[in-house]
Amino acid sequence: MKHLIRTTTLVAAMATAVAAGSMVSEIDVTADLSAIENYPAAKVWTSLETDLETALAEQLVGQIADPDAEEAAEIHVEIDSVALASNFEQALGVGEWVLKGDVDIDMPDASKDMRYDLTVSADQLNAYYPEGTDPASVTVDSDLFYNAIIDAFAGNVASKLK
Repeated sequence: MKHLIRTTTLVAAMATAVAAGSMVSEIDVTADLSAIENYPAAKVWTSLETDLETALAEQLVGQIADPDAEEAAEIHVEIDSVALASNFEQALGVGEWVLKGDVDIDMPDASKDMRYDLTVSADQLNAYYPEGTDPASVTVDSDLFYNAIIDAFAGNVASKLK
């Protein structure tokens, strides 16, 4: 039993050390205009870069490093694809709602760097809508949809640093 308690204490201490080492000094999101694949997306997603950076900062608020910190992670996201099908196109299966990007998290210890492609689509958003929202009534040009897809993308990236 004492061994289990010591192991549990050690694991908790290591988890605390990892969390403490996950400070973030930079969040940079870029979206090439060619990533916005259709007119509805271009019309709705005018401030995508800023909004995604803000959402990431909000989710990592306790982990933002001082500007002069040397031992902090840097997050770089390059948005590759944004497409917004109409509800009709989505129902017919001829279009999709998607936000896709390359995520690059540079950790102070280079052996812990993370690089991956992240795609968030409409079928993953139900958990990000306010309680009581009917997903079938959400349109691609609504604030509910926009905020949910931004929060889902930011949530995934932030989870890698928690």
